[in-house]
Amino acid sequence: MGRKNVQEEKRIRIMEALNLCLQEKSFDQTSIKDIARAAEVNHGLLHYYFKSKEDILINYIDFVILHYKATFETLLAEKAAEDPDEKHLLEWFFQTMNERITLNRRLSKVFVEIWEIASYNPDVREKVRLAYREWMAWVTGLLNRVVRDPAVARRIGTAVVAFLEGMSLFTVILDPEELALDEVLADFQKRIIQML
Repeated sequence: MGRKNVQEEKRIRIMEALNLCLQEKSFDQTSIKDIARAAEVNHGLLHYYFKSKEDILINYIDFVILHYKATFETLLAEKAAEDPDEKHLLEWFFQTMNERITLNRRLSKVFVEIWEIASYNPDVREKVRLAYREWMAWVTGLLNRVVRDPAVARRIGTAVVAFLEGMSLFTVILDPEELALDEVLADFQKRIIQML
């Protein structure tokens, strides 16, 4: 294995370790040593790869966004090859988003923490802002395949992302089963597709 691959593997372990740590306690309560312990590396190695704990968090946001974007692009290409109907692709996208991201309570818990940090940390806020812009653009691009008016697609894309984020927050704060959040999401998304 080349040096670059070893370094990338260690960076990924550190990102995954931060993810585990944030599921247990807040970012403020998480130390560099906690992250290193979870990654099973010497804490000095974290300083080799990252300037600070905040730098790890900012890289983590990129890591998560790139992971899910790559996953969805691959899955979408496979699904489009199976069934090129644009509305079916949109239905599939919504269902897959619900299962993998929106109703993923562990991921939502981590992002609630990141939202809180972004509210007072300008570097994290800018990273989150860029991530949301990219996500809204990606959803808008998918909607543009069905909606021919780009302005309408952009507005619907923004509303969809906002709704999904709100539902994600509900998975952390409220009991998802009691509220049947999966049914609420499915109904909302079905009505969007009918509207298109």
